[in-house]
Amino acid sequence: MDRFQVTVAPELEPIMTRYMEIRRQELKQLEAALDAGDSDAVRELGHTLKGTGASYGFDFLTELGAAIEGAGRCQELDFARELGKSVRDYIEHVDIIYKK
Repeated sequence: MDRFQVTVAPELEPIMTRYMEIRRQELKQLEAALDAGDSDAVRELGHTLKGTGASYGFDFLTELGAAIEGAGRCQELDFARELGKSVRDYIEHVDIIYKK
Protein backbone atom coordinates (compact mmCIF):
# COMPACT_ATOMS: atom_id res chain seq x y z
CA MET A 1 0.00 0.00 0.00
CA ASP A 2 1.33 3.40 -0.94
CA ARG A 3 1.69 6.00 1.76
CA PHE A 4 0.25 9.48 1.64
CA GLN A 5 2.26 12.55 2.59
CA VAL A 6 0.79 15.71 4.03
CA THR A 7 2.80 18.81 4.86
CA VAL A 8 1.43 20.90 7.70
CA ALA A 9 2.65 23.93 9.60
CA PRO A 10 4.94 23.09 12.52
CA GLU A 11 2.62 25.00 14.88
CA LEU A 12 0.09 22.19 14.43
CA GLU A 13 2.42 19.44 15.63
CA PRO A 14 1.33 19.64 19.30
CA ILE A 15 -2.31 19.00 18.38
CA MET A 16 -1.90 16.61 15.47
CA THR A 17 -1.99 13.40 17.52
CA ARG A 18 -5.29 14.47 19.07
CA TYR A 19 -6.63 15.57 15.67
CA MET A 20 -5.97 12.11 14.23
CA GLU A 21 -7.48 10.41 17.30
CA ILE A 22 -10.68 12.39 16.79
CA ARG A 23 -10.79 11.39 13.12
CA ARG A 24 -10.46 7.72 14.14
CA GLN A 25 -13.31 8.14 16.63
CA GLU A 26 -15.45 9.76 13.95
CA LEU A 27 -14.66 6.89 11.61
CA LYS A 28 -16.03 4.45 14.22
CA GLN A 29 -19.12 6.65 14.55
CA LEU A 30 -19.50 6.63 10.77
CA GLU A 31 -19.32 2.85 10.66
CA ALA A 32 -21.92 2.61 13.45
CA ALA A 33 -24.21 5.06 11.63
CA LEU A 34 -23.86 3.05 8.44
CA ASP A 35 -24.64 -0.19 10.27
CA ALA A 36 -27.74 1.48 11.74
CA GLY A 37 -28.80 2.91 8.38
CA ASP A 38 -28.72 6.43 9.83
CA SER A 39 -28.21 8.59 6.75
CA ASP A 40 -28.56 11.83 8.75
CA ALA A 41 -25.66 10.87 11.03
CA VAL A 42 -23.63 9.83 7.98
CA ARG A 43 -24.29 13.23 6.40
CA GLU A 44 -23.32 15.08 9.60
CA LEU A 45 -20.11 13.09 10.06
CA GLY A 46 -19.18 13.71 6.42
CA HIS A 47 -19.82 17.41 6.94
CA THR A 48 -17.53 17.46 9.98
CA LEU A 49 -14.77 15.67 8.11
CA LYS A 50 -15.15 18.05 5.19
CA GLY A 51 -14.89 21.05 7.49
CA THR A 52 -11.81 20.02 9.43
CA GLY A 53 -9.68 18.38 6.74
CA ALA A 54 -8.45 21.38 4.78
CA SER A 55 -8.10 23.50 7.92
CA TYR A 56 -5.37 21.14 9.09
CA GLY A 57 -3.79 20.46 5.71
CA PHE A 58 -5.69 17.26 4.87
CA ASP A 59 -7.32 18.26 1.59
CA PHE A 60 -8.07 14.65 0.66
CA LEU A 61 -10.06 14.20 3.90
CA THR A 62 -12.07 17.28 2.93
CA GLU A 63 -12.84 15.72 -0.46
CA LEU A 64 -13.83 12.41 1.12
CA GLY A 65 -15.92 14.19 3.75
CA ALA A 66 -17.80 16.13 1.08
CA ALA A 67 -18.51 12.91 -0.79
CA ILE A 68 -19.70 11.17 2.40
CA GLU A 69 -21.91 14.14 3.22
CA GLY A 70 -23.48 13.94 -0.24
CA ALA A 71 -23.92 10.18 -0.02
CA GLY A 72 -25.67 10.58 3.32
CA ARG A 73 -27.92 13.29 1.93
CA CYS A 74 -28.90 11.01 -0.97
CA GLN A 75 -29.15 7.95 1.31
CA GLU A 76 -26.48 6.15 -0.72
CA LEU A 77 -25.12 4.28 2.28
CA ASP A 78 -23.25 1.60 0.33
CA PHE A 79 -21.29 4.34 -1.42
CA ALA A 80 -20.70 6.09 1.91
CA ARG A 81 -19.35 2.81 3.32
CA GLU A 82 -16.84 2.56 0.46
CA LEU A 83 -15.81 6.16 1.08
CA GLY A 84 -15.40 5.34 4.76
CA LYS A 85 -12.97 2.58 3.79
CA SER A 86 -11.00 5.18 1.85
CA VAL A 87 -10.92 7.42 4.93
CA ARG A 88 -9.60 4.51 7.03
CA ASP A 89 -6.96 3.68 4.42
CA TYR A 90 -5.87 7.30 4.28
CA ILE A 91 -5.68 7.74 8.06
CA GLU A 92 -3.72 4.51 8.45
CA HIS A 93 -1.23 5.39 5.70
CA VAL A 94 -0.62 9.11 6.01
CA ASP A 95 2.78 10.52 6.93
CA ILE A 96 2.68 14.01 8.38
CA ILE A 97 5.59 16.32 7.58
CA TYR A 98 5.96 19.52 9.59
CA LYS A 99 7.36 22.31 7.48
CA LYS A 100 6.78 26.02 6.98
